[in-house]
Amino acid sequence: YGYLPPPHPAQAQLQSPAKLRDAIKVMQRFAGLPETGILDRVTMATMQRPRCSLPDVLGVAELVRRRRRRRRYALSSSKWEKRTLTWRVRSFPQSSALTTETVRTLMHHALSTWGIESGLRFQELVSQDPTEPDILIDFARAYHQDSYPFDGQGGTLAHAFFPGEHPISGDTHFDDEETWTYGSKDGEGTDLFAVAVHEFGHALGLGHSSAPNSIMRPFYQGPVGEPHKYRLSQDDREGLQQLYGKVSETPYDKPTRKPLAPAPPPPALP
Repeated sequence: YGYLPPPHPAQAQLQSPAKLRDAIKVMQRFAGLPETGILDRVTMATMQRPRCSLPDVLGVAELVRRRRRRRRYALSSSKWEKRTLTWRVRSFPQSSALTTETVRTLMHHALSTWGIESGLRFQELVSQDPTEPDILIDFARAYHQDSYPFDGQGGTLAHAFFPGEHPISGDTHFDDEETWTYGSKDGEGTDLFAVAVHEFGHALGLGHSSAPNSIMRPFYQGPVGEPHKYRLSQDDREGLQQLYGKVSETPYDKPTRKPLAPAPPPPALP
């Protein structure tokens, strides 16, 4: 995930103790742990937590040097040069109780969370529309023709590609072997809305953040509440507005769609 620098050719995969300590400190920072540089039990357990597939963008030395700065968001080197972006869900989760309409509505709310703070607008394309969307959303398994194969339940949950001119730019993929949920009362499964908000941050050009309340922290943090009420943290808002500017007037209202209802429970096993 980018914590360790490339090894020196003469040293094969060996890393110096100092570089390993710095890497552990940075990982602990992203996870909200005390920055001891020691690979203790809590740190080891955190490494096993579900997370985003993408690496953490800033290098170790830069993050250690900036550890006392207030702003912790990271930006990629790219952004969209237009204010209206199109999107479509091409494939839906096969092992989830969520309906296709609920999935689409969750995607709508997740994108609108970023739009309301930047003035960006997001237009859903219907499946029959031949136009290629800016953000193509898929639920996929294992190797799915990009550089980030999924690893089954747990582990990596999803990833998205930064803005650009490549056909895959902006596309967002979710691991279809996860149990995707919304409004789960028992804590089971993975909250689709929370993960979607995170991944769409990448699709707009944001990297991972170490800020305590940021949705862009690399590790899954659980549900974040009602989609129509959720607002970005200050760190996420500032990072977004560094790329796209502040909303000059009253932010546009999120387009109205059918209210979300909690997903029905999965069918009982025979």
